[in-house]
Order: sequence, then C-alpha cells, then structure tokens
Amino acid sequence: MLNMEYYRETLELENTLWMAHIKKEFRLHYQPNIDLVTGKIIGAEALIRWEHPERGLVPPAEFIPVTEQSGLILPIGEWVLRTACLQNKAWQEAGLPPMIMSVNLSARQLYQPQLIDKIKQILKETRLAPEYLELEITEGILMDVQRVLPIIRKLKRLGVSISLDDFGTGYSSLYYLKEFPIDKLKIDQSFVRTCMKDFKDATIVKTIIKMAHELDMKVVAEGVEGKEQLIFLQQNLCDLCQGYLVSKPLPPDEFEEMFVKVEQLFEQEGIPEELNRQQQLEAALEAARQEWQATMRQQQGMIFKFIKLDGQFIHTLCDGELLYKINLSPGQVIGRTLHDILPGHVADPGLHYYEMAWNGEEPVQCEFEVNGVRYLTSLRSIKKEGKTVEVIGSSIEIPENMQQYNTLQ
Repeated sequence: MLNMEYYRETLELENTLWMAHIKKEFRLHYQPNIDLVTGKIIGAEALIRWEHPERGLVPPAEFIPVTEQSGLILPIGEWVLRTACLQNKAWQEAGLPPMIMSVNLSARQLYQPQLIDKIKQILKETRLAPEYLELEITEGILMDVQRVLPIIRKLKRLGVSISLDDFGTGYSSLYYLKEFPIDKLKIDQSFVRTCMKDFKDATIVKTIIKMAHELDMKVVAEGVEGKEQLIFLQQNLCDLCQGYLVSKPLPPDEFEEMFVKVEQLFEQEGIPEELNRQQQLEAALEAARQEWQATMRQQQGMIFKFIKLDGQFIHTLCDGELLYKINLSPGQVIGRTLHDILPGHVADPGLHYYEMAWNGEEPVQCEFEVNGVRYLTSLRSIKKEGKTVEVIGSSIEIPENMQQYNTLQ
C-alpha cells in the first residue's frame, strides 16, 4: 500500500515537473566564484530553482532526484546549459568582466549519446567561447572509468573546462585525479565550514589544496560563511571560493548589482591583494625549488655544492642517481664535511682538490672510488666580486674502459 502511494505521488510530481518545464517555471540563480588573490568575481555557478505558483521558489534537492529518475533531467538540463550560456554572453556584451560559467552535469546527462553535439550546438547558438564554460561532475560518475573517460576527453577537446564537485565526500580516489583531465577541484562545504573548529577538517582542506596544485589543478572552496574561513583559505593558497560570506545564489539582475559590494568585502575582511600575491610568489618559488630538486635527483650523475666555513668545506647541496648508487643520501651529505661522509683515505686527498677549486684553479678534475663505484668529478668555483663564495661539483660514473685521472682510493 505504501509503495503504491509513493508511486502515485512520484508520478504526480513527474507530471507537475513536466508541466513546469513547458510553462517555463524554472529559473536560474547564479552564485559567484571569487578569486582569493584579487577579490574579484571571475566565475559563477548556475543553480536551478523552481518558481512554483503556490509554494514560491523550490530548491533543487526537492525535485532534481525525480527528474533524474524519470529522464526529465535531459530536456531540463539542456535548458539549463543553454540559458546559462546565453546569460554569460549577455553579461559579456553588457560590459561585465569575462567569467567562467559553471553548469552541473548529472550521470544521465553525461551518458546521453548526443551530449558532445548538443554542447557544441549550444555554444554555437549562444556565441559563447568554450573557454567560458565549465562543466561540473561528481566523484561518483568517475567510477565507471571505461565509459566516462572517453566522454570527458571529448569534452576537453571542445575547449570547455571540467571541475570535480563536492570533492572528498564521494568515492574519492587518487587514481581518478591521475587519469582524468580535470581542471578544478571543489572542496565540499562540509570540510570548509568546520575547518576553523576541527583540526582534521583543516588538515584535509590544506592537503587537498596542496595536492591539487601539485597536479596543476585549481581549487574552489565551497560553503565559505565567515571571514576566519576566508583568511584561512587565503593563507593556504586556495584559488577560489564561493559561499554566503560573499553571496547566496542570485537572479541575474541582483547578481550584476553585487559586483562592487564583493570587492569592498574583500578589502575589509580578507588579506590585502599585495600581501596575498607575495604569498603566491613565495609558494611558486618553493614549488620551483622542489621541482628543481626532483630534476636533480633524476639525473644520472651527481651534483653538489660546498662552501668554506671556519676553515672547513661544508656541503650545502647534493643529489642525483649516482649519490644513491654509492649508498649515500642528501641528508648524509648536506651540512657535513668530506671526513664526515667518506673514509679518511678518500677524504684526505679529496680536500686537496676542494682547496684547489676554492682558490680558483680551473679545471679541477679528480677520480673517486666509494663503495666500489668509481666516478669522475669536476669542480668549478663560483665568484662574486672576484672572491669565491661557493664551489659547484658534478660527477659521472666512469666506465671500465675510460682513461683514469687522479684516482683517490
């Protein structure tokens, strides 16, 4: 009996929703995406609302599940996509700064055979450049890798961007991030809202930001409601945010009026743009340093540097495949002298060549044998105002048939 009642109510709602679509009772509201460096609106998410003649605005959670079950999501979703693209183009023509319009795609929409052609046609009809359209999908959709990955790749070839919505709450898998050409991660609001109260949530947010940046993805924090959250996200170099601190989803006319207020909000509540850019620069430099170290580690030989401090030669850098081949690591070399890392019968003559290089003699070349591995080392001094400030060395393993230089054994 209960099942029949549920079936009857569901069928009635389906018919009502179909009529709502015909009568054009659906509306789109837009929630801004804010650049956390500049404090400016650089995008918007299109969110559907049902303007019921008696109940007023009905939130999507109350009717979207029924549209997906019934298949109504296909015509309604196409209307959402076309309307959002038209609106974005209208804003551009009205003189607003170019924005990226985000539109949600359900699994049923993604799987429809004509999806690529429909999106291509809508972009053509609305004259919206594809770089101003972003399609949002959820983690659950990615589970069917064999079916979904080719579709996502075709969408990317259109020139649109792809974002992964509500990241962290679904079937999170690093494999999906590795395989899929995703441009943006949206951290679920359940983590963002409590990140200032819950240490674990704060750690999750920071980890997602860092990981996404390493994978060359942008990060959006959803559900930002307080200035403490805003500053936390800026300090941890999150790229974008959206939430009620900035604005709730708004109809198009109110969205336009909100631009100036948003910029004023960030000036009052957030980290100043100049300081934020300094943080971004420092982060970029650190990333470049780490990338350089990773590159050094992968080169076949070995690179190292040393300085002279209180009469001793101290290594300040060392890495490369050869280093590991002689059973050493950067941690065993950096900050230490030759006698700290090599046997005396190898370190003693080695100091002679270190001294020659420090005194500016060129070229300085010598052979070492450590743990059964023979390698050739070249040393060159780095000078500032005519005075040696450090020496850089490069080493390569010596093939058995190579002519020997000064062998240190």
